[in-house]
Amino acid sequence: MRKVFLLIVALLFSGILVGTALAQEAELPVPGLTPDSPFYFLEIISEGIGDFFTFGDLKKAERYAKLATERVAEAQAVVEKGKPEAAEKALKRYEDQLTKSLVRAEKARAKGISIEKVTETVAEASSKHLSVLEKVLEKVPERAKEAITKAKEVSTAGQMTALMYLARENPERATEINLKAAEARLNRAKAKAEEGEIEETEEAIEEFESQYKFGEEISEIAKGLGKDTTTVEQLVGKATSIHLEILADVYEKVPEQAKPAIERAMEVSVKGHERAVQVLEEKGVLDEIPEEPPLPEKIPEEIQERVQEKVKKELEEEEIEVEIPEIERPEIPRP
Repeated sequence: MRKVFLLIVALLFSGILVGTALAQEAELPVPGLTPDSPFYFLEIISEGIGDFFTFGDLKKAERYAKLATERVAEAQAVVEKGKPEAAEKALKRYEDQLTKSLVRAEKARAKGISIEKVTETVAEASSKHLSVLEKVLEKVPERAKEAITKAKEVSTAGQMTALMYLARENPERATEINLKAAEARLNRAKAKAEEGEIEETEEAIEEFESQYKFGEEISEIAKGLGKDTTTVEQLVGKATSIHLEILADVYEKVPEQAKPAIERAMEVSVKGHERAVQVLEEKGVLDEIPEEPPLPEKIPEEIQERVQEKVKKELEEEEIEVEIPEIERPEIPRP
């Protein structure tokens, strides 16, 4: 019995040592027992007891969000140990716990409880989860990629759901997190372009477009609730220069066949800037936001002109034409 106890302690200690190094690198919690351990069931039992004794929808939402992050740390740990097949178990639990967190948050919101803190936590954590899952995806064999790809999709959907909830209470913070997530997609595109991974570069660019456009939904939620969106538009205006600068770097590094995708992403960013400027000008609070889209000089002039022309045309087409009702003329009686 003593030997078994010492063995468990040794396994726990070794797991913590490995986990600590990995967690520090990715800002994740230190994983304890991992799915490759024969004693992993003890962690599942322990967490189940903790779940049972956590009361209230908000507290449960917070707990499940924390546990979901621990699952990502476990998945990373087992992949680093050369046991990618064990990651699937952790990622299935990750998907379940992330979903439970958002479900409990919605229940709390329906009861009139503020869920700003927990939705902010989930939205921010999801960006870290995606970054880790992408690195893990690059290290596993083909047979293990499906589970990680699915976890990425769940994480992305979870982040957008959390941002929608957060936008109801704090649209400025939701916008800030969303723009940072969009920037992270661009940085990934830049890294993959430097590595010559064109397919993955284009994939990251598409994800940027989706994330950036989602910001429009955040703004619409805020407007629908009667909230002032001035700060939201200012954040979009300020982020444009950063996004366009990274896109310019990517444009220089990709081959000719990939340039149209980068150009489309520029159009998305410029369009968002133009809309933000229009709203801010109407309110008279443009401040330091440049009126013209801050397209970097390194982008060829003909590309800059083409991007701006396309955006201008799209915005004109989107404008709602207000039809002036025809005034009914009274019938003039004849003498």
